Amino acid sequence: MAQLGCKCGYVLRNSSTPNDVQYWVYSDKKMEKICKKDKIKVKKLIDIEDYEVWLCPKCKRLYIFKHGSSKTKYVYKLEEKL
Repeated sequence: MAQLGCKCGYVLRNSSTPNDVQYWVYSDKKMEKICKKDKIKVKKLIDIEDYEVWLCPKCKRLYIFKHGSSKTKYVYKLEEKL
């Protein structure tokens, strides 16, 4: 369980499960391998993600972590399409 202070001031937390902050990202090739199996276990999916992404519900900024790291690799500020 962790928390991260967003640049907008909101505090992101993944302490509750499920939550609206934490997302798991897989490559298309990896998802193809996952889907070929009859059963998908959530714990198994978490162990093989390529990236973990946290989405700030306030400003929609994305914080991206490489698999196995607690250090932010990328931060994206989403732009609203007009």
